[in-house]
Amino acid sequence: MIIITNQIKITTPPTTIEQQNTTGQVIMPGMMPGVMPGMMPGAMPGMMPGAMPGMTPYGYGPQMFIYCEDPMKELAQSTGAIIRQEIELLEAYSGCETQNRYQVFIQSPMGLKYAFKCNERSGCCSRCCCANSCRSLEMVIRHVASAAEIDTDISRIFIRANKPCALGCCCLCRPQMDIKLEETKNYLGSVREPFTCCDKDAEVYDEGYNLKYRLVGDCCQFGLCCGSSAEKMAEIEFQIQRNGEQVGMMKKMSSSLGEYFTKADSYKISFPLDATPEDKMLLICSALLIDYQNFERDETPDRNRRKEGL
Repeated sequence: MIIITNQIKITTPPTTIEQQNTTGQVIMPGMMPGVMPGMMPGAMPGMMPGAMPGMTPYGYGPQMFIYCEDPMKELAQSTGAIIRQEIELLEAYSGCETQNRYQVFIQSPMGLKYAFKCNERSGCCSRCCCANSCRSLEMVIRHVASAAEIDTDISRIFIRANKPCALGCCCLCRPQMDIKLEETKNYLGSVREPFTCCDKDAEVYDEGYNLKYRLVGDCCQFGLCCGSSAEKMAEIEFQIQRNGEQVGMMKKMSSSLGEYFTKADSYKISFPLDATPEDKMLLICSALLIDYQNFERDETPDRNRRKEGL
């Protein structure tokens, strides 16, 4: 802008409105061309503030997460989920079994969103005296809508998943988790571990007790046939099958440094394309059952034998 006063030209810096590129985008002072207001250079739309491309949300504080307001609506648009078990320092240092906690992130068109936190409720005697695969517990799944609800119990309970005590003897008394909506008390379905000789499988049933999906974990995978150290280092795949055809995938992800020395695990789910929000919630719960049944063993063999009565 040029102002002429008494034949003297005074040049002033352009205003914000005048600072526009060829596309018509308003460029704020100090802002790089092509960057949206509030975005950091190199960030993609939908990324968490402060995040770099390709980074996961695990290392960030609550204020850097994206949250979902309506979980069922978000699940309808979601293509996948990540379930991350929190590291329990008390359990790692003392060796005493503590109640598990999980964080659930769902993949939305805007990126990963923090959707749920899962807290186990179980008795101390069952945790210390029973094997993790057969102990009874209730998993309370809460919808997290804001940063203030992460570390508190003010968030509303969305799902209750009940796992009765099951000895899992051959075809009898197989482990099962029943899932219900908290607000309506509607029965969503169940996840059951069938009897197999070697494979690590799970079956997902809908509210009418009809088989929806079967998760198949081939026992010949490196992470399943080469001991606990291998299962921490390698990814383990569980095919999501319907009528014998693969329609999705669940992966137990290789452990981070902190997870390697504890029993914390992470899972990644690619949902079937035609899965309903209820189906996706059942698949998320199936990851929890698979974790308890196969990857919650004590690292000390003597403790395992005592819990299993051997």
